[in-house]
Amino acid sequence: MNSLLTISKQLLGAVILTAVFFPNWATAQGDTYLTVTDSSQDVVVELTEDDLLAMEQFSVHTENEFVDGLAEFTGPLARDVIALLDALEITTLRLTAVNEYIIEVPVSDILDYDVIFAMSQNGERLSIRDKGPIWVIYPMTDNVELQDRIYNDRLIWQLVKVDIL
Repeated sequence: MNSLLTISKQLLGAVILTAVFFPNWATAQGDTYLTVTDSSQDVVVELTEDDLLAMEQFSVHTENEFVDGLAEFTGPLARDVIALLDALEITTLRLTAVNEYIIEVPVSDILDYDVIFAMSQNGERLSIRDKGPIWVIYPMTDNVELQDRIYNDRLIWQLVKVDIL
């Protein structure tokens, strides 16, 4: 009984620490996988895992500094997800991860290249421990101009929110 109580206290501690240090954890693990907002139109779209999987899935075979060798990433095209808002004159996207890491990306990236919101790597679903549930992936191997540090910095993982600026 004592060991069960100790385990319960440890689990409670882990939940509290996760809530404090990763406030969007519930979003990534709950019904909503990705929130897409356009504050200029006061529009918010909350997408579940099923919503994202129901979209046309694309595979990108690429390398980046975070994987060993060529890997296959699969998920919906970023531009298809953004198109759900029917927003006009978009210039920049603000991408936010579970840990509140934020990066701004020019919308031209997703229009000019097949950038995907990857949900699986080499056929395996991405978990929160493995850069999931969503990892922004650029087709770097097929586009030499994307093999630059600036694009590596845009490979945000544990993506939970996209804001249209």
